[in-house]
Amino acid sequence: MNNILIIKLGALGDVVRTTALLRVLPAKVTWVTSAQAAPLLRGNPYIDRLHCIEDSQDLLMGDEYDLVINLEDDPAAAKRASDVEKRTMVGAYMGEHGIAYTESASDWFDMSLISRFGKAKADELKMRNRKTYQEFLFAMLGRPFRGEEYVLNMPLTRSPEGNLVGLETRAGDVWPMKRWNKYEELAERLEGEGFRIKIFQQRERLADYADDINECEYVVCGDTLAMHLGLALRKKVVAIFTCTTPHEIYDYGRLIHVVSPLYTRYFYRRDYVREAADAISTDSVFNAVRQLAETKPVRS
Repeated sequence: MNNILIIKLGALGDVVRTTALLRVLPAKVTWVTSAQAAPLLRGNPYIDRLHCIEDSQDLLMGDEYDLVINLEDDPAAAKRASDVEKRTMVGAYMGEHGIAYTESASDWFDMSLISRFGKAKADELKMRNRKTYQEFLFAMLGRPFRGEEYVLNMPLTRSPEGNLVGLETRAGDVWPMKRWNKYEELAERLEGEGFRIKIFQQRERLADYADDINECEYVVCGDTLAMHLGLALRKKVVAIFTCTTPHEIYDYGRLIHVVSPLYTRYFYRRDYVREAADAISTDSVFNAVRQLAETKPVRS
């Protein structure tokens, strides 16, 4: 294969974790993403051309792609995937009766909003799933996943500081239940043990946010962009799961999943219930940080 098109627009953390696939693609890669996500991919040595979905579709025309991989389930991405000249298609496309997806990608999209089984069955399949996102991704191309790392090449200016724990206390509006309520108590416990604390703040540029994370030795967060940037930057990460699946997240030997005991009760809920945000104890997160502090990293 000489020419591959990847369409992956968001969410931002999902864009980052999709970059693991770049390590096994023997071709020039064109990637279509969103303008918001573009800074995460700009300068990536594995990407030959980067386009934004907001740009004219004409930029993609004139080339025939050996393979198109569309990992989005929205109409604009499906139309873009369907319209370009290609030999092989993997993922979602625009069919006669709306968005459809190839059989090669069915294990993943059967759990999505465009599942052929409907949302209730899709959520059930997602709850029962025990495969990582990367396993699904690589399997679409008939490849085994062997722990390939994310690829992030953002301009960073700050050096990591030992014993600094970065806390991402926020979560987006789509998943308000990801906001764990006990970060303040955790910070006090960690400071009492000699750790230093950095609370991540809103940044205008993604590069500055990545720099904040790069400065830390540890990251404690929910299932958010901070988790994926922490993994990409080889940090020790404690990830808190209140309502989304922990099983899709590969740990790379440096992430600990802390899962709510009420996880199944609130699985994939997009409202906010305080009980769910409170269910994980401070002890469980604190002990996970201490465990990482006592563990030598598996990968450098």
